[in-house]
Amino acid sequence: MANIKLPEGYKTTKQRQAILQLLEENVVPMHAEDIYLKLKEKGIELSLSTVYRNLDMLQRKGLVVKAYMLNEDKARFGLASKKNYLVCQECRKIVIIDNCPFEKFKEELIEVHGFDILGHSIEVYGVCPECKSKVSQNFESSQNK
Repeated sequence: MANIKLPEGYKTTKQRQAILQLLEENVVPMHAEDIYLKLKEKGIELSLSTVYRNLDMLQRKGLVVKAYMLNEDKARFGLASKKNYLVCQECRKIVIIDNCPFEKFKEELIEVHGFDILGHSIEVYGVCPECKSKVSQNFESSQNK
């Protein structure tokens, strides 16, 4: 099971633990519907609205982050500890960024804008090496025709 503790005053239910465990197992942030379906496959009884309610509570408590990927109309959810990532615009591959560059920028935001920073997530979009190689090969082969 996930080793993530819920804030004081919140019950550690089977559903919450199952959601956290699933998010811990998956590198890629997931849609709520996918979380629901995966948990159903594992024999965990819950409704889609229960998944959304729990994700909302876990997000408010800083354990889960909500992210919107480019060209997607539904939010994805991931563990807050896996909140910084690179996204390939071609194949949708997601790579977690372990070393967060935000801390240096945070102080400047506080100083310049006076905000109390409560949290963050970083999404960087680009093209992964595999897709870049394919695009290069396709371009070269079209030039040789």
